Amino acid sequence: MPRRPPASGAFLHRPMDDVSRTDRDRADALLRLGRFPEAIELLRNLVETFPEEESHLLALAWALHDSGDRREAASCFELLFQRELSRNLGGGFAYDELVRIHREGNNPEGLLSVCERAAAVQPEDPGLLKTLGDAYLTAGRPTDALRVFERLTAREPDAPENWCSLGSARLAAGAPGEAEAAYAKAAELTPADAAAFFSRLAAAFLRAGHPERSQAAGERCTALAPDEPLYLMNLGTTLLHRGDADAAAGAYARAASLNPASAGAIWYRLGTLLATEGLHARAAEAFTNAAATEPGNSRYLLALAASYAARGETDLAVATLRRVDSPGGDTATDHLPRRPTPG
Repeated sequence: MPRRPPASGAFLHRPMDDVSRTDRDRADALLRLGRFPEAIELLRNLVETFPEEESHLLALAWALHDSGDRREAASCFELLFQRELSRNLGGGFAYDELVRIHREGNNPEGLLSVCERAAAVQPEDPGLLKTLGDAYLTAGRPTDALRVFERLTAREPDAPENWCSLGSARLAAGAPGEAEAAYAKAAELTPADAAAFFSRLAAAFLRAGHPERSQAAGERCTALAPDEPLYLMNLGTTLLHRGDADAAAGAYARAASLNPASAGAIWYRLGTLLATEGLHARAAEAFTNAAATEPGNSRYLLALAASYAARGETDLAVATLRRVDSPGGDTATDHLPRRPTPG
């Protein structure tokens, strides 16, 4: 079904004459049938004939997008966006579509261009500023992101997400201590979500190459939420990056004991991490635990056999492969606990 713009006044609509209405109805019917080339040809003619009727241009943009032509679809949304800007509307419907298209297409420069122009028209809109700051981070411009998020925290000092964003910008700018202070401020503002904020900080530290800081943040997180398996798993991953396989296994074991239904997937995840680090003996232990929880899961057995083979234990590898009934079975990660979200 062709999509329709929201009834928000974002687009100008003018009465269509009979020819325009008939051709548009035909185009919409073709779109419903999935006959994109024919519908697109009709819509192109309508846009050329009635250039001021924005609903035709919008329908063409969506038809192009849904047919797989993202580039030309973006060009149509860009024309609509320019018209929004001329009406001092920075965050209209075309803006939303362009942000989505550029994000999905991994086009940071295109995303940044859209966000900068929207924020210039509505410089006090917090949503536009947040997206602009994120775009600066994606484009590798942390100094500009800092400027935006410092402005947001000054305007809305009680919004914890603004402080988290500021922390991310500070970390990208090479100030991990200041980043931690920003996340701590977010946790102070919303104590119920403090564990989730410190979990995010721990993950950010690990990605940025600060495993010791990641461990400290992860320990603060698990102290606040000691019975949340995912936080324990994340801490275990950090401990493994720090070279402490015993402590990592302990954290994962605790997570598995807290969530028996997902224990196999938890052990499998640990085994995969250990195998990636070349710790095949420890990986075999983890995969053995996974297989013990779900004896029929072929993925666990295949991973166990691979670990045996990597250690040169061919007999054990062959014996394990004989236990595999089929290459199918459940997907281990389907059983992993989902990440809690703040609020």
